[in-house]
Amino acid sequence: MIEQRRVTMKKVLILNGSFCEVPIIKKAKELGYYVVTTGNMPNLVGHQYADEYIPADYSDKEAILKICQENDIWRIISCANDFGVLTSAYVAEKMGWPGHDTYENAMIMHHKDLFKKYCIEKDIPSPRSLSFTKKEEALNYAKECEYPIIVKANDLTGGKGILRADNVEEAVEAIENAYNKSRDKKIIVEPYIIGKQQSFTAFVIDRKVKVYTSNNCLSIVNPYLIQAETLPAEGIDQIKGQLISIIESIVEDLDLKDGILCLQYIVRDGQPYIIEMMRRCFGNQFLTLSEMFTGFPWHEAYIRNALGESISDIPIGEPELKYCGHFGVFAPRNGKVVSYKIPEDVESHVFKRIEMVQPGGTIDDYMNQRIVYLYYKYDNYEEMLSAIATLQDRIEIEME
Repeated sequence: MIEQRRVTMKKVLILNGSFCEVPIIKKAKELGYYVVTTGNMPNLVGHQYADEYIPADYSDKEAILKICQENDIWRIISCANDFGVLTSAYVAEKMGWPGHDTYENAMIMHHKDLFKKYCIEKDIPSPRSLSFTKKEEALNYAKECEYPIIVKANDLTGGKGILRADNVEEAVEAIENAYNKSRDKKIIVEPYIIGKQQSFTAFVIDRKVKVYTSNNCLSIVNPYLIQAETLPAEGIDQIKGQLISIIESIVEDLDLKDGILCLQYIVRDGQPYIIEMMRRCFGNQFLTLSEMFTGFPWHEAYIRNALGESISDIPIGEPELKYCGHFGVFAPRNGKVVSYKIPEDVESHVFKRIEMVQPGGTIDDYMNQRIVYLYYKYDNYEEMLSAIATLQDRIEIEME
């Protein structure tokens, strides 16, 4: 049966197979494709839903290109990681496939130094960053700059390689941390802007924003890793016009393909300052919330767009949720998780959960690992914001 599917169905390669990619994998199969997954972690849950798994490091562009050439792959779909976007763009360019930006444009949008340079050139409101390839030059800059600053590895996501510094001593630690973790050995130093962090995620069709979501970003345990998101973002009506204008101007200027475009930003004094930009599906199965919040089929649109199919006629249905979000539960320390209990005032609003560590399982990186992801819905916005802001402290977690 598998051999028959392989022969008669178009084969698409989805990079990685974590729980983040599970909805993409399932939807691609539902749409009638033979799904191949890859990645260097064969035990990830997503691979079990694919028709075939071929081991490889999805950030290795040449290895993925070779897989496509040798396995009759028809098209490629990125995972929920910036390296996946870069690899997909590179492979699509080499194979002459539609649905992906040029590799040059993918680099601009997913390498911090290039994106911040682009923001300066196009007068997009953003913290004015400096990039360094030599650690010594960054250390010298730290002796004369104004504080606070934030130091970032140029090519990483998920809060890796990021630290805030309020003085020279902290800057030395932050620079060492970012430089050691960066793959391309480039780091970014920029002013630390104090304000509310939010995201604005748009699906662009025919160069225009067709539909969007917005959300508040909460970093509770790890200040550099988003732990929870609540939809919609506070005050979005006042700034959404500016954000849409920024997105559409970037699309026009760089001649970008249709698809997802997300801006992460800090709001200070009513002004959004763009700190990151992404063109991919997201971790934590965020697009599931996007679909329920907007009525737009984000997963199907993401897949069809990556495959080069027209999505101009894709419909928008009725939203299912008024206010919603997700929350990643962190352990208080490393060790074995015995049990956890969610407060009843939140438990009654949870409509989905994904347990990442089963009772009896071990947490060995409590600042980054989650015990469980909770997906919740509310009818009252203020009730949601209040409950989620204090949730981590109110969860009863027993550890050994």
